[in-house]
Amino acid sequence: MHIRRAGSWFCLSAVVALLPAQVPAPTTTPTPPALADVRGRIEDHAGLTVVRVWGSAHERGYAHGRLLAERIAATALTEFVQRFARMQPLLKQVRAAQARLIEYPPDVMQELQGLWQGLVDSKVDLRLPELERSFDFTDLLVANALDVFGLMGCSSFTLWGDQVEGGGVLTARNFDWPLTGPHLLEHTILLVQHPSEGRATASVTWPGYVGAVTGISDDGMAAFLHVGSAKITYAPEPSSWPSAIAARSILGGGVQADAAATWQLAFDRLGYTSPPAGYLTHVVLPAVPTAGPPVAVFETDADKVVRGECGAGAFVLTNHFRTRQDGREASGDSLQREQRLDRGIAACLQADDRRLSVAEVWDVLGSVKRSGGHAFGTLHSLVFRHQPWCFELRIAERGDAGIVGAPASSRRIELGREQVFPAQPPARR
Repeated sequence: MHIRRAGSWFCLSAVVALLPAQVPAPTTTPTPPALADVRGRIEDHAGLTVVRVWGSAHERGYAHGRLLAERIAATALTEFVQRFARMQPLLKQVRAAQARLIEYPPDVMQELQGLWQGLVDSKVDLRLPELERSFDFTDLLVANALDVFGLMGCSSFTLWGDQVEGGGVLTARNFDWPLTGPHLLEHTILLVQHPSEGRATASVTWPGYVGAVTGISDDGMAAFLHVGSAKITYAPEPSSWPSAIAARSILGGGVQADAAATWQLAFDRLGYTSPPAGYLTHVVLPAVPTAGPPVAVFETDADKVVRGECGAGAFVLTNHFRTRQDGREASGDSLQREQRLDRGIAACLQADDRRLSVAEVWDVLGSVKRSGGHAFGTLHSLVFRHQPWCFELRIAERGDAGIVGAPASSRRIELGREQVFPAQPPARR
């Protein structure tokens, strides 16, 4: 368990002198495997790129990097230029601080090393002319910790039982993020990981990014990240996991023997994180447990993790802590979106059938989408249910007036269970 030490918070610039300039890149193999031997494949489902990788952590990472090399260059490199070309001193601080402040679990580090080797073996062009150097392994580590250094908006809700047409546990989420360019829309993928051990997971993500901001597991769990309302600190606690890595680890652990054990697993994994702005992690079970709701929220800041109160009715989450009182005040925008979601759900529950259909869930999500000419938009939205199965994803697009937020976008993908998690998964070893 990550131990948070009192009095260890520093501004990034204050720790730079204490840190190594960069993390050494892993050694690459002299003879790269043939593509036929790479443990992964790229699939197309209704216009959505599904990247399926399997095997050990290193094998999965290698397949990711080798198969998606051109797309990683088009996404990660472009994102770096957009974020840091005019703030190169900040990037130098982040790169220097990464080794001390950010820690990846051993399996994830092996995966990232494999990803980097796949990139190198592909011989893709990794030059960053605007930064007068090439993208390197340290940049890859920084890119996979962007949830530590950036903020996301987001809205989500979960309903179950008689509240839902068809029953089951139905959950929905908008992912709100700064749009730095069309690459974030054009290269949105579904990354499906079939590890040699543990649950298979699927996350809505981008080439080169292995964490889960919006993810599910093959036994029906879901996990979504939202920025919270903690008191902002200058940096994470040394040796902290990125929150998206913790979320993926929760999904990889799968549903435990009972709800209490599942929530404890989530609590423990999030204990390795210490997000400077605070995060809310919305975790959903595939079925209603014998006691309590099938949903939990964890309110995490630089100091501790608190499991929030969920109640017995529909659960709604935006961007403020609901249980903790030791952070910043809730913003007006976050409160307004929470109220809109509450009103939309209540209106549907008061209608004739007193249940929400999947179509009505999309209408409710649409009431809090971010669209228009500003740079912050709803980049993707997901409606998910394990039983009866529902996986509907929408991805934002560019319109005449700017971003068309995902709920209103024409980029709509419905995937069956077999398309996400086949009954006969790829061979493992």
